[in-house]
Amino acid sequence: MGTEITSPRARQTTPNHQILARLDHHRSMGSKTNAPKYCTFYHITRDEQVWFGQSFKNKRELSFQEYSDALELIKDEEIFPLVPEGVELTIAPDHLNDDNAYVKRPGLNSYEEFKGTDFVTKQLLDKTLIMEQISNTPHPNIVHYHGCRVRWGRITAIVVERLDQTLEQYVDAEEGYEQLDNEQFLVSLQSALDYFHSLGLAHNDISSYNIMLKDDKQPVLIDFGSCEPYGGRLQSCGSPGWCEEPFFLSEKKHDDFSMKRLAEWLKEKDEANAKKRESQSE
Repeated sequence: MGTEITSPRARQTTPNHQILARLDHHRSMGSKTNAPKYCTFYHITRDEQVWFGQSFKNKRELSFQEYSDALELIKDEEIFPLVPEGVELTIAPDHLNDDNAYVKRPGLNSYEEFKGTDFVTKQLLDKTLIMEQISNTPHPNIVHYHGCRVRWGRITAIVVERLDQTLEQYVDAEEGYEQLDNEQFLVSLQSALDYFHSLGLAHNDISSYNIMLKDDKQPVLIDFGSCEPYGGRLQSCGSPGWCEEPFFLSEKKHDDFSMKRLAEWLKEKDEANAKKRESQSE
C-alpha cells in the first residue's frame, strides 16, 4: 500500500481532563546521587497530538492544576519526521492499536534532552526505513512489521506484532521454566541475523531483553533502534553485559559477540533453573 497523505488537522491548544488522566511518567535520575532530578510526563491523543511537561516536584506532589500548567503541545515537526520524497511506505491497517499490536512512537523519554535537535525525528525515520527494508522478505524469527502510520505527511508511529514475553522474563519466572531447546533456539536466531547480514545490516543490540518468545518457544528478534548498515554511526549502542566493549559504529562482529554471550547465558540460566527446581521438589 502506498503512502497516505492527509490534510492538516486542527490542533487543540489546552489539555483537557481526559489528557490529564492518562499521562505517562518518566523520571530523570542524577548521575552522581542517583536521585530523581525531575519527572517528565506526556500523553499522545488518538489523533496523534503529543502533550509534554516536566516538573522538579515528585509526581505525587503535583496538583491537577500544576500538571495542566506544565503541559505543552509539541509541534509535529519536533517529533514526527516528514515522509522522504519518492519513498513508498507500508501503511499499517487502521484497526491496529495498542490493544492488538505494539505501536512504537517517538522516543519522548529523550525529548527534553534533545529538544531543538533532529534526534527524535531522525530516530523514528531511521527505524521506519530499516523496518521497510527488512520486511521486504518476512522472516519467522524477526518481529512482523504491520507498517507505519502517516498523518499530515509525517510518520507518527511504527506498528509491529504484539508478543507477550521476552526471553529475560521467561527464564526469570519465580517457579522456574521449561528448558528450551537451546541448540535449535540459537540456530533460529542466527538465521534471522544471517538475513540481516545479507542486507549489509547489523542489529548491534542482541540481548535477552530484545528477544521475544512465540507460543511455540521460538525466538523473535525485536528492537531495531541500533540497527544500521555496516560502518554506520550509531545513536545508541549495545546493552551492558552483552557487548565486548563500548562501540559507536555498526559492525557484524557486535552481533557475533552477543550470540556467543547468549549461548553462555542460556547455559548459566539452565543450570540455575535446574537447581531451583530440584530444591522445590525436596
